[in-house]
Amino acid sequence: MDRDTCDLYIYDGDCALCSRFVRFLVAHDPEGRFAPMTAQSSAGRKIYIAQGLDPDAMETALLRIDGRYYRNLDVFTESLAVLEWPWKAAMVLRWLPSPLANWLYRRIANNRKLLQGKSCPVPTPEIRVRLIE
Repeated sequence: MDRDTCDLYIYDGDCALCSRFVRFLVAHDPEGRFAPMTAQSSAGRKIYIAQGLDPDAMETALLRIDGRYYRNLDVFTESLAVLEWPWKAAMVLRWLPSPLANWLYRRIANNRKLLQGKSCPVPTPEIRVRLIE
């Protein structure tokens, strides 16, 4: 997969909650549309910086679809919107006003270490095949 042209899901590879969502995304993406990339990778750090983000702060995941980058709750809604039903139903979250959507995302992101449990963020074999370093 060419990392410059494929759809990317760039996430905190140290976060079990984020890693679980990537596992879900890969499991429900039979066409292999998304290529996961950790924000801690060299390429991930470069993309965060190019998007005006601090790669060490991990304030949001990033999603690139057709060359356009998404942040905050849009990462979640846009990634599910390209999947099959019923996951596509997450598109209703697009109707939330941006301040409310960003507030909601920030609450979850800021507390993700508490919400994630004690599972290990090690990528599964299915993710390793698609993972862009």
